[in-house]
Amino acid sequence: MSVRRLYCENPTCPKVTFTEQVPGLTVRYQRRTPQLQHLVEAVGVVLVGRGGARMLRILHIALSRCTVLSQLMRVPLPPLETPRVLGVDDFALYGDTYGTLLVDATTRLPLTLWEGRDAEQLSQWLREHPGVEIACRDGSLT
Repeated sequence: MSVRRLYCENPTCPKVTFTEQVPGLTVRYQRRTPQLQHLVEAVGVVLVGRGGARMLRILHIALSRCTVLSQLMRVPLPPLETPRVLGVDDFALYGDTYGTLLVDATTRLPLTLWEGRDAEQLSQWLREHPGVEIACRDGSLT
């Protein structure tokens, strides 16, 4: 594989050399190839910050934990699928501050988190996401 280098003949042009993009190998304005970017994202999803940076260091890719986290934040979330079994858990952060966590009870994956523990907010969410057959409290299946 070769990359063509193009030279500018215009003396007023600030760029001297231009290189064409190779599809699948390079992406404009990126520091990593698409394959390396996918590897960083996959390690970031599994091991997150420090653990991800350590694993990448073993693979001879020197990135900080902050870089791994920032790349993880760029990964798009999968589309929300309405679960058949919904786990609802309310909790107290401190004092009078409460929160509600909705979990897919079969996969144990979190769906959403909001401030407060208002039943009206939960009923609104259930109206917007039809298909929930079973709702269990505190994430338990019993």
